[in-house]
Amino acid sequence: MSDLTVVAQPYAKAAFDFAKETDALDEWQQMLSIAEMILTQPNTILILNEMDDDSSEQPLLEMMLQVGGEFMSQYFQNFLKVMAENHRLKAMSEVLSQFRDYVAELQQTMNVTVCTAEPLDDEQALQLTQALTQRFGKTITLEQQLDPSLVGGVVIKAGQTVFDGSVISNIGRLSTNLHV
Repeated sequence: MSDLTVVAQPYAKAAFDFAKETDALDEWQQMLSIAEMILTQPNTILILNEMDDDSSEQPLLEMMLQVGGEFMSQYFQNFLKVMAENHRLKAMSEVLSQFRDYVAELQQTMNVTVCTAEPLDDEQALQLTQALTQRFGKTITLEQQLDPSLVGGVVIKAGQTVFDGSVISNIGRLSTNLHV
């Protein structure tokens, strides 16, 4: 687990708990996305990388509030202030990711990425979605990615689980077994 993952956990949990309690999950997810978008701009990344652990994040916070403040509630601005006071703005992307995970868990949904060499047709996508829904017991949102290097087969990424049924991987496993 990376340092940012550990640092982000209490902030993501606090944001989620507050948003859930105030029935504002969508709004908080949007505000977190805006903050993350600001912090991932090339100029902002340069500023973040130049900061050491003792540098004040106040100028960065002020810039964030100036750019996105009109889209951020007072509660969210206070949340950002606490993160800045504790030198945690670098963890915003991870806070957003964990917040989304909490929301998905609450709503019993799961985003699944399917990598194939050729696009799935509607019937294949439907069958795969139904099989994954049955496997995980959650509503599945399928995202398709094309990767011609797979040659054939499929790679499915569902949370921390990866199913690799690609031709390239199968050939690699066969090659390894033949050399043993």
